Amino acid sequence: MFNVQWSMVNKCIYIIGVVLLLAACGQQQQAKSSIKDFVETQLHRDASYIDFSSVDSTRAITDSLIQVLRSRAGQDIQYQKPSGKTLLHVRTQYLLDDDTLSATFYLDPATLGVVAFKEN
Repeated sequence: MFNVQWSMVNKCIYIIGVVLLLAACGQQQQAKSSIKDFVETQLHRDASYIDFSSVDSTRAITDSLIQVLRSRAGQDIQYQKPSGKTLLHVRTQYLLDDDTLSATFYLDPATLGVVAFKEN
């Protein structure tokens, strides 16, 4: 009887692990897609992407820092409104006019829309 219960626990742990892995992969792909759409529509750049870092979360970005990052962009850009204190961030390398550039994009976790970005 103990072996049957232990077997069920192992199966549950395995299933939970697979579900979490699939969810993380889906979030990564959604973040990439959101960043590409943002660069194309808001920044009007035809970029070729080299690399995307893994999606990670941060609570270090305050409302005032978001405003600073947005004002540095210096353009009339439509951003997603943040829905909480935690944001996701992804660092991206891309080619633009034969130059290799890098930028960090901050995304709202609920919608994966770009809240702010900074060119590195």
